[in-house]
Amino acid sequence: MRAAAQRGILCLWQHDWLFIGHQGANRTHRHVAASLLCGLEAPLQLEVQGAWRSTRLALVAPDVPQALDPGDGLVLIAHFDPVTPAWRELAGHLSGAQGIPQDSVDLPFDPGWLADAQALLGAPSVSMAGTLRARLLARLACPAPPLDARLLHIATLLREQLPDKLDVAALAAEIDLSASRLTHLFREQTGVTLRRFLLHLKTQQLFRHWREGMTVSALAAASGFYDQPHLVRTTREMFDALPSHYMSGGFSILDCASA
Repeated sequence: MRAAAQRGILCLWQHDWLFIGHQGANRTHRHVAASLLCGLEAPLQLEVQGAWRSTRLALVAPDVPQALDPGDGLVLIAHFDPVTPAWRELAGHLSGAQGIPQDSVDLPFDPGWLADAQALLGAPSVSMAGTLRARLLARLACPAPPLDARLLHIATLLREQLPDKLDVAALAAEIDLSASRLTHLFREQTGVTLRRFLLHLKTQQLFRHWREGMTVSALAAASGFYDQPHLVRTTREMFDALPSHYMSGGFSILDCASA
């Protein structure tokens, strides 16, 4: 059964976020961020590429179709930008046998995370959220090779400029590559296309620009979307939710970006 709203806390860092609370089931969706999905009180049901399984803790690669039915228990959900160091610290888990990448993998669950999560819910603080995030990354560390520095430069440009349209030729010229080579290299090393990555960057702006009483059309403009329908289509496809679902409340937002 789909819940009417999420209930919990959403911790926002500059490029990643962490949600702790109760969440309803969702349908198949595909967001650019990598996902760490944890049933803190009981296993959750996870669908990846059309196959369902029960898991206590799973890591899902960027841009992979997935659906989640967490039941009634407390969950921890983290999203990691596919070009950031935090994701590279975990990405080695998905390298697979003989170097063949996996879409997802189950990881060992640490029962101590439940107490940490409950403490954060009871008395939210930036320092407590940062400590929990650091413990997760340290406990689950399995580093992948660093990204090509040229791709990091391109990602930074897109993050800073948030262009209305993607000009691959201009981006490629910045790092002395052909447009086709940049397109291939970015997809190969991050798992996502440049166009999808730009959409991802714009969705990251939603929570940062949202203010109480703000209309969806105003939020779309502030976040770099063409218009309200563009924002609605993107959030449906990436999160199986409309912007109004998030704007209606049901959880608190903790800004950890400056920590």
